[in-house]
Amino acid sequence: MIVVRPLASTGSLDASFFEIPDRVYQFLPYWPAEDESAIRRLFQLEATRNDIVVYTDHEHLRLVGIFPVGGATAYFGYWETTSDLTLNQEAFAQLSATARQRGYRTLQGPLNFNTFHSYRLRLGAPPSWSYFDKEPINPTYYPELLSRLGFTPVLSFESRLIELATVPTVYEDKASLLAALSTLPYDFIPLTPTTWRQYEPELFELVQQIFSANPAYQPIPEAQFMLLYNPEYAAKLCPHTSVLLRERTRGQLVALSLCHPNYAPLHLGAKPPVFERDYPLLPQKTLLAKTIGVHPNFRNQQLMNSLGAYGMLSFRELYEQIIFCLMRSDNFSLHFTDGLPAEVARYALFEREV
Repeated sequence: MIVVRPLASTGSLDASFFEIPDRVYQFLPYWPAEDESAIRRLFQLEATRNDIVVYTDHEHLRLVGIFPVGGATAYFGYWETTSDLTLNQEAFAQLSATARQRGYRTLQGPLNFNTFHSYRLRLGAPPSWSYFDKEPINPTYYPELLSRLGFTPVLSFESRLIELATVPTVYEDKASLLAALSTLPYDFIPLTPTTWRQYEPELFELVQQIFSANPAYQPIPEAQFMLLYNPEYAAKLCPHTSVLLRERTRGQLVALSLCHPNYAPLHLGAKPPVFERDYPLLPQKTLLAKTIGVHPNFRNQQLMNSLGAYGMLSFRELYEQIIFCLMRSDNFSLHFTDGLPAEVARYALFEREV
């Protein structure tokens, strides 16, 4: 039986909420790295601007309904379940009924409050890399369950792995970009914990400007951004490939590229990665190109390609392969790797009418 529990402003969660994933992932080679204290804190913060309802049987399924004030779309997130269609039909029926009663027209997910946190499902069999940091991972039956519940993909994404053997071709194709970097009217500022502190307020504004028009994007308060992206986060970035672009005349930040090694093989759990400490321990050096973007006022100037070219300056000496992570399938950033041999993993965000 599904228990329905609206969360008060404290956003408190039962202990079983964090036990269900153990049952779901116990026989899989990957699992969601959940920081219980961070999730509890996030629910407390989000309960001040969303109505939140938890649907669970405390053993085999958990499902969170997220009802933003205003708008026509409600969301579901933190969905973890065994392969039980009947149980999910009951939970989603109750969630959909609540959404209809509150005037929402569509239900979308999985999305854990906003796109700064986990969202989307991985489709198909696991790729050769198994999983990387913050990649959507889930049992392979999840997409089929959602399909049988009436959901269809509304946004699609992909990750592309490029092997070392392809890298010389990449350099040949981008040779003119590499040569042109020094002539651009921009300063390339390597991202380290020190430079992150220096530009922290401007970084928040830059991220808002770059990504606010993206589908499914929802703004978050600056304080919540700082909880996620801060000098501790910067410590895991690769300082040789992660960079800020600053327009030289006015000193304005106009683009960013956030890259770091795939630390997943080290099984660090809740221990925050540190590039200087953990990079030498990696059995395989895989670079994750995670977040790359250009301010809207500076687009159509080939800056996306310039960011990629900057990353390649150090790539051959430091890494064996690269994964361009979680790019929206209709996004311009995909073009940087078009035509190159790649292993592709696909993902989707799902939606249905209520």
